[in-house]
Amino acid sequence: MLDFNEIIMIFSGKDSLTLSRQSTFGSESSLPFRNNSHRSDRSSDVSRPTTAPLCWARFAISLLSNRRQTMSHRRGFSLIELLVVIAILALLAALLLPAIQQVREVSRRVRCLNNLKQMGLALHNYHDVHNGFPPGIVSRLGDPAWVMPPGSCNAAPNDLGPGWSFFARMLPYLEQGNFHSTINFDLPLTDPANAVGRRTVVNAFRCPSDRGPQWIQIYDCGSPPSVSNTPTVLTDGGATSYVGNLGGGQTGDPDYGCYEQQPFNGIFHRNVSIRAADITDGLSLTIGIGERHSGFVASAWAGIVAGQEVLYNSTTRPLPYNPSLTPCQNWRPTITAVVVHSRQYTMNAPNGSPASFYSPHTGAGNFLLMDGSTRMLNAHINLSVMHGLCTRNNQDIFGDF
Repeated sequence: MLDFNEIIMIFSGKDSLTLSRQSTFGSESSLPFRNNSHRSDRSSDVSRPTTAPLCWARFAISLLSNRRQTMSHRRGFSLIELLVVIAILALLAALLLPAIQQVREVSRRVRCLNNLKQMGLALHNYHDVHNGFPPGIVSRLGDPAWVMPPGSCNAAPNDLGPGWSFFARMLPYLEQGNFHSTINFDLPLTDPANAVGRRTVVNAFRCPSDRGPQWIQIYDCGSPPSVSNTPTVLTDGGATSYVGNLGGGQTGDPDYGCYEQQPFNGIFHRNVSIRAADITDGLSLTIGIGERHSGFVASAWAGIVAGQEVLYNSTTRPLPYNPSLTPCQNWRPTITAVVVHSRQYTMNAPNGSPASFYSPHTGAGNFLLMDGSTRMLNAHINLSVMHGLCTRNNQDIFGDF
């Protein structure tokens, strides 16, 4: 650190001896041994500043002194500075996190659409081999002559199984041929020989945005089922985020498009293989598969279990679920474990039944059309347009969707 004399030397240009004399005798002009000839020899001293350098020196010393005192008293952040920094970081985080989450959700939506695209290719490859799309489920009926009673849309026949779904029959065309060969399709899902197959989680049947469980339980609400019953567990299985389309409703006809109405007007149902030629409304105008995430309804991709009912996920409690009622509230029949319709609702309805499309994406849902293309449909799509997209042979006419 510079001392006082050194700083004055720097600003005044004098040596240390002169400064010493000045400090003892005063200014140079008052020195007793200094004469005029000496002054004339050093005439250049006339233009040399005398008081200004001293002022600057005092100013510099004052700054250094204040700086030294400031540094000695401030060895870190003050509390106010720390709080300001924390507030700025919190503000930046609040601005950045939603943007990051939005980018991630866009990525998940794209991967979800890719899953549907792969299923579309698998369905068409299956069609090429078997001359038709796979049945929604394969299950014998206790009474083959059973017919849905008019006005009873929740009525269902007695399924005997085995109950394997169209998802299971697509496996060889999704590069899952080895896994497919481990399943015994002649035995029910609940048979011990099919335990591993039933419980396996297939990534192609899971939407990345689906935050519901990967393994689900399958329930029975009694025989006959009742909303007041407490559900019992029949078995478990690997969850799916997707369901097939069994048909669409029609304004003015309450039975049209019901789960067990025959002939059905969608793509997937029990024991029936639809061909591309049967989709007279156009492959690009007919939905094949849509979303119903496992946080809304917990169902297995493998198929149906005889005696099961389809329920809201009582663990995640989606919007339509009423926690004051039993979990068997608003139950739906067995077939809706893997296929649903659009009759009263489009998708993501706040009062939607368990047998409706329900997407984990905000404001929209991903769908596979039967030409193999994929679309993200707005959740507020017109109900009549949704009816038309879910029927294959209604000769519906509608514009862009």
